[in-house]
Amino acid sequence: MSDASSSPQSSGPRRLICPQCKARYVPTRNVVGRRIKCRHCGHVWRDTSKTIREITGALEQAAEPWQQIGSTVLNAADHASTVAGLVKDLVPTPQAPPGEWVGRMLGKYRIKSVLGQGAMGNVYEAIDPTLDRVVAIKMLPRRMEPDRETIGLRMFLQEARIAAKLQHPNIVTIHEVDQQDGLHYFVMERVQGVTLGHLVESAGPLPANQAIYIIAHAARALAAGHALGIVHRDVKPGNIMIDQRGQVKVTDFGLADVATVEGIAELSEKALGTPGWISPEVARGEKATPASDIYGLGLVAYYALTKQRLIRAATRSGMVRMQAEAKSIRAGDVPPGWPPRLRDVIVQCLQADPADRYQSAELLAADLLRALAPSGQDVTLLLDVARSTRSRRWLSREATFAVAGAAATALFIAFLWWLLY
Repeated sequence: MSDASSSPQSSGPRRLICPQCKARYVPTRNVVGRRIKCRHCGHVWRDTSKTIREITGALEQAAEPWQQIGSTVLNAADHASTVAGLVKDLVPTPQAPPGEWVGRMLGKYRIKSVLGQGAMGNVYEAIDPTLDRVVAIKMLPRRMEPDRETIGLRMFLQEARIAAKLQHPNIVTIHEVDQQDGLHYFVMERVQGVTLGHLVESAGPLPANQAIYIIAHAARALAAGHALGIVHRDVKPGNIMIDQRGQVKVTDFGLADVATVEGIAELSEKALGTPGWISPEVARGEKATPASDIYGLGLVAYYALTKQRLIRAATRSGMVRMQAEAKSIRAGDVPPGWPPRLRDVIVQCLQADPADRYQSAELLAADLLRALAPSGQDVTLLLDVARSTRSRRWLSREATFAVAGAAATALFIAFLWWLLY
């Protein structure tokens, strides 16, 4: 039995993950096809993965541009490039309407234009002259009612502090939190793209493979937050962005819609998400958990695939009431034609009892990728290679990668898994 826990193999370092306890190892030699025993929990499994070099080589040399999977034709091209193509023509050009900050300096930043306005603050595009980069700046409104001002500031700073802890390629990066003359603001990564909601409303229901690509990356972002004890609480299409390279970014970690709720005099421990995108337990007033985020992501996936909300009502209160009483969906409740594995993933996300859902966002991401594999094929996903500039080059590559046969399909799934870890 092979030991996979010492030094890199000659073909380049990579890591293996124990499927049982998630312990990570760097193998001492080529362990492909060999049995491996985990030093932490004793679990034994067989390594059926390939090195990144083997995977990318096989993809580049594959002869066929597509693989039939169930009722879905899976284009084996670079999914990031495919999604980026949808986004490219939808990205709005920032405008510079009259405003007190456009054209002015805030700290070292020069404000260029307004990107968005909301109850919890306005978002501006700005220039960082020191690093010569474009950033986004979110400002807390100066004038709020006294109670809301206290709550709003606490939530505003909470959002910034939580997001600053989350260093992940699929989470919008916070660069700085500061204030000037009593005006609180934070500086974050400027995402040149559109929200998933805008994408679906403009382009229509997404093909299964594109929806899987986006939702799986969003699941990895949620998993990063959950690992730190952070529940998003407001998973919805408007908080998932796709940039012009096809990169997926989750925004607004830790932000609850407290500024628009009447009569709140203190920061509640209960989650206040967006009606239509919350779980049954949250709609009943219970505290949000990672399982609540997973339910929300299931609702988002359903919307991305159908352009329809699973739960609809004429009023906000009516929608919350319907969600509080929502039953578990069954396989027969989803539209016909979905690949069976994808259908099963969405159904498990949308169970009324949190205990019946996925118990981690990582497991959800794994099953989403397995949904791309032909029915009956067992694909072991073990790669956990650190993200690098190489992954970013892959995201912007225009070349088409293709899969020929079941073996190449397995390599394709493993390559996607590399992007998520």
